[in-house]
Amino acid sequence: MAEKYRKLQQQFLCCYPVNKMAWSSVKLPLSWEEQQVLIDATCRHPLNRRYPVRRSYVEAFIKQLMHLLKDQDELHDDIYGSLCNRMAESSDSGTVYSYKHYILQPDACITLRESNSFVSEGTTGLCTWEAALALADYLVEHPQLVRGKNVVELGAGAGLLGILLKLPAMSMQAEQVLITDGSEPCVQLMRENIALNFADTATEQAPKAEQLRWDAVSEFPWQDYAETDVLLAADVIYDDSQFDALLSAMDFFYTRRGSELEMLLASTVRNMETLHMFMTKLRICNYKVTPCANVSACASHFCRDHTAAVQVISIRR
Repeated sequence: MAEKYRKLQQQFLCCYPVNKMAWSSVKLPLSWEEQQVLIDATCRHPLNRRYPVRRSYVEAFIKQLMHLLKDQDELHDDIYGSLCNRMAESSDSGTVYSYKHYILQPDACITLRESNSFVSEGTTGLCTWEAALALADYLVEHPQLVRGKNVVELGAGAGLLGILLKLPAMSMQAEQVLITDGSEPCVQLMRENIALNFADTATEQAPKAEQLRWDAVSEFPWQDYAETDVLLAADVIYDDSQFDALLSAMDFFYTRRGSELEMLLASTVRNMETLHMFMTKLRICNYKVTPCANVSACASHFCRDHTAAVQVISIRR
């Protein structure tokens, strides 16, 4: 019976928007037993009990479920209990971090500790954005792009992509993976998430996380790392004041690797003018840009909002 709530479970654990969830899988009326199965698959899931998602999200989910079941003669005690327990707890405003869980297949799950706020500790990188999910989807669909390759990610935030590439159950077979960010709080969060997802894995088999400022990329101890084959970045061009620093960092990598290097860049299309400005700068710098086809909603490995416009491009020189 639990299998029919698999999609709802995946969506709940990664805090997918409540109003867009697969509620059609809930066939009314629900028996007492079916209500129990649904709650066990979501709010009482072992992952949520150990590493809980945002309290406000659980509250919104339960309220939506109660609205769906408003005409039922009986509502399971655990539904009331889950809501009352959440409302009795302090609000998310006093909790800086919570968790999200991305179930990719029965034996593959990524758990991320993330900020409850889009902007926290002076950075936007302490949570996962749609562009990172879109790029992760693209890499799962095209594992040959990273198979046997040494990968560096710029602006890695919470660390989703690097963790995905080295997760044993996903068999992406990337070689050395280095995830970087200019923010020290982001680097610390990435290291925590690496430890969380690779607790039973040898250190050398897990991704590495280091601080890297784009305007000081040449000062990084690159001699300690393998030559970069693939450069990744997601949601890093929303601020045009960072374009020159990013292009300077890119030039450093391409000067070292030339045509051997490919960069995959994913961007949420928020402001067409800003996006166009960056694309123009790429052309001026003699980069060749090739659009990449987004993974369709029906083929997506991640529960993500496909109504958000995300552009994935390949960059070579």
